[in-house]
Amino acid sequence: MRIMNESLWLARLLGLGGILETVAGLGLLVDPAGGASTLFGSSMEGPGIAIGRIGGGGILALGIACWLARKTPEAPASVGVAWAYLAYNVVTCITLACASAALGGSSLPAVGASVLHGVVGAVLLGVLLGRGLATTGS
Repeated sequence: MRIMNESLWLARLLGLGGILETVAGLGLLVDPAGGASTLFGSSMEGPGIAIGRIGGGGILALGIACWLARKTPEAPASVGVAWAYLAYNVVTCITLACASAALGGSSLPAVGASVLHGVVGAVLLGVLLGRGLATTGS
């Protein structure tokens, strides 16, 4: 019963990641400067635009992987996608929190996005660790 519950949670989290990260990735591909302005209230130009688009492509790829992995949450590849999504959420949470702190904490959208990534990361970690314990019989 516990494994089924963990699988359901993992499928839902992967589905959520599929939607959120695909939208975010597409947004950065189309308008990376708009993303910087929305999150930090600052401009982006020159090479930053190219880096923003490359990041957007990576986030889009993660979103697609999450969306497809949601259908088979117990498959080893899907679990690998979930661990990658966890790593992304941890890095993004810390990066946004540090950037917001550097701006004096005045960027409410960056703080909110940091908290969102932190919560998703914490829930993912709990599900992945619970899944590991459930499958070893502990």
